[in-house]
Amino acid sequence: MKKSRSALLLILLSANGFSQDYKAKIGTSACECFKKVKAENTDPKILETKLGFCIINAAEPYARQLKKEYNLDILRDESSETGKLVATWILKECPDLFLEMVDREEKSDAEGQSSDLSVSGTVSRIEKDGFVVFHIVGADGNLTKLYWITAVQSGLDLPEEYPLLLNRKVTVQYYRNEIFDAGINSYRNLNIISALKKD
Repeated sequence: MKKSRSALLLILLSANGFSQDYKAKIGTSACECFKKVKAENTDPKILETKLGFCIINAAEPYARQLKKEYNLDILRDESSETGKLVATWILKECPDLFLEMVDREEKSDAEGQSSDLSVSGTVSRIEKDGFVVFHIVGADGNLTKLYWITAVQSGLDLPEEYPLLLNRKVTVQYYRNEIFDAGINSYRNLNIISALKKD
């Protein structure tokens, strides 16, 4: 009886050791990714997206264990529970870096739309090249190319009315984001429209 108890205890301890081991590996992997991403990016929107990928990429190899122990599907679960759970492991591995990233994200969230850029001017050209691109000439004579890629806040029915904006004065809020362009096989920064109104 003592032997079977000892064997059971050893099995439980080794299973717990494995459990702790994979959590530490997720935390360490995410921390290394955080350091790399932080060094390469300063734009808060890009940084936030890439940090999310760090967490997913670190946890993905252990999807089976996460499903078994926590009933979380790392690839399908879009709730914040996965992020919160993984965050506790990351916090143990690189607390200073993790807290800095959280602080940066909170500041970015607090700024909200105020971090958007703005331009007022006349729509001189509307280009359709995969996306709709507005060419806007400001009062200073500078040309700004703005890409309609995501949902836009506007009082207009944009899908129907955007061709009518040619030669009209508009005010546009936008942000810069990095996207992968298959045509040049590289990333490039685009001005992405978030809000548009006629003047």
